[in-house]
Amino acid sequence: MKGAISVEKKEIISRSSFAVLITFFMIGTSILITPSALAHEAKQDAWLACLVGIGMNGLNAILYVVLGERFAGQTLAQYCETILGKWLGKAVCLAFVMFFYLLASLMMGDLGFFVTSQIMQETPIETLQILFALIVVMAVRSGFVVYTRAAVVFFPWLIILFLLLILPLLPKFNMNNFLPVFEYGVKPILRGGFSFYGLQEMSVLLMFYPFVARMRGLRSGFTAGIGVGGVILFITTVGSIAVLGEALTTNQLFPAYTLAKNISIGHFLERVEGILISIWVLSIFIKITLTFHASLLGIVQILNIKDEKPLVAPLALGMIVLSLMCYPNTIYISDYLGRNWAPFSLIFTFFLPMMLLVVSWFRRKRSIPVKQ
Repeated sequence: MKGAISVEKKEIISRSSFAVLITFFMIGTSILITPSALAHEAKQDAWLACLVGIGMNGLNAILYVVLGERFAGQTLAQYCETILGKWLGKAVCLAFVMFFYLLASLMMGDLGFFVTSQIMQETPIETLQILFALIVVMAVRSGFVVYTRAAVVFFPWLIILFLLLILPLLPKFNMNNFLPVFEYGVKPILRGGFSFYGLQEMSVLLMFYPFVARMRGLRSGFTAGIGVGGVILFITTVGSIAVLGEALTTNQLFPAYTLAKNISIGHFLERVEGILISIWVLSIFIKITLTFHASLLGIVQILNIKDEKPLVAPLALGMIVLSLMCYPNTIYISDYLGRNWAPFSLIFTFFLPMMLLVVSWFRRKRSIPVKQ
């Protein structure tokens, strides 16, 4: 477990593919709920809060890159043991695994409640979640490289669909909705930026570093992924404020979905919110798959299990059950996430990774360089 993970040539992805994964991961659930969360804190300055949040994610990525390069060839689970020793390392890794698994379950709840409340009201949420979980199971059993290639194939469509969504809204932009700037000071903007940062949970990606070709590519991969994903979320936030206004954006559970409903071109192109749904389903599929797979890899490496595939279906079933337990209704989870999720996720996205890096410096621990 302390050695470098064995990575075959066919299991390696390029840094551009890694950047695509980061883009999908950033968009995830955020494209639907980020404008509301930011407007709740920063009002019409939500766009500034979004920029602050993107900057915070960029700074945090430096920590992840340093860890990834210092422990090249090892997953998060493996270098927890390298740094902290066998038992304490396993305990810290287990905490990460529980966080990843909870995150995957909450996102499954996001998917179920959005679709059943906005689109398919007569469909039982359990049915929808089971069908989606089956797709996630198929993706994980197919392997990391397979669903990464699928993400790369879908990526151009993500950009095209996003442009088709935003461009028709430009004539409806009301720039007065952004005034006055800094009306409530800097603190609400910083709180909004912190809320944005808390929705990204990029420590999940620490489990997949050994599968990226050339560890130096992590830097450019993170820069490109955070850049593209951040631009998409920034434009979505700006569009929500410019078209809907601060008050409506704050009061809507899914303001981006409401924004898409406002598209109307010559009375022949209307009701194109399906475009947004397509973008969101693609991105949340990649994020749930990555997060679920990260928790699976963590369990396998903690228990030293050679074959992960027999665990995929039982863990997927548990994910559905946990999502139903943790997600009683949209109002409850929205209130909980708004107040508690960002500080809670900070433990796993910053404090624990920083602790691992600091301890590795003091103990002078690092992995043996691996030629990929």
